Amino acid sequence: MNLSFRKFVWAICFSGTLMLTWPGVSRGEVVVFDRVTTVQTDIRLIVMTKGLLFAEGGQLVDIFLDDQHLKKILTGGDGYGYLKYTPQDPGLKEIRARSDAGSATGLLLVMSKNEQAIIIDIESAFKDAVFSEEIRENSQRAVNALSKNYKIIYLSRYVGKGVGRSWLKKENFPESVIIRWQGPEIFSALEERGVQLKAVIGSQDVISAAGQQIKNRYTFEKSKEGQTVKDWDEILKLLQTTPPAEQEEKDGKQKIEGWRVRR
Repeated sequence: MNLSFRKFVWAICFSGTLMLTWPGVSRGEVVVFDRVTTVQTDIRLIVMTKGLLFAEGGQLVDIFLDDQHLKKILTGGDGYGYLKYTPQDPGLKEIRARSDAGSATGLLLVMSKNEQAIIIDIESAFKDAVFSEEIRENSQRAVNALSKNYKIIYLSRYVGKGVGRSWLKKENFPESVIIRWQGPEIFSALEERGVQLKAVIGSQDVISAAGQQIKNRYTFEKSKEGQTVKDWDEILKLLQTTPPAEQEEKDGKQKIEGWRVRR
């Protein structure tokens, strides 16, 4: 069995397993795509309206951001609708689209110019976590620790945003955007918006597409393009700016101080 075929078989198994963990996989009438940008950098919010099976354009959609109504737009013949938005402050914001047929939500991650992000390829980075409770707990602990110093950007090649988000939430991973894999242009698009990428963690194809502009490229596969790591603990040691023991002590002190303030 050649490598490409093994990857294909694994992708089908992985996707099927995640879909079984997500009750009610459905095709809504409105789809909202997750987006990433930086403060005061224009971004296009993207929605798509669908019929029973296929995209269906010519529909009016109200776009909200954190419950603030932005604008009503009309989707084109291909079902896609776009709204230019310039964020003024950082944070993880909810995008909500509402049409006569229904509503859906997505996320917009707005980063400060000095913040850094880590891209995590869901299917590759968490492939063993789906089948092993120990690996799942280790990966969850590591990603949550990394999220204290970096913004997390999830990348999906197969399972999609809905299934991926459901699994990440169920397993207590940090909430964040899930962007679609579209090849090397993903990295150049993020760079154009001022997003600083500290590292990418994923498959051989993903870290290869990241190229030399991202110094820290980690994979659990054999690779000549990046660094092969054995587990999430190794990634944590390579990327965590504060040693784990010191971070735990720091978190403990913050909880105590917070308790004192509330008192």
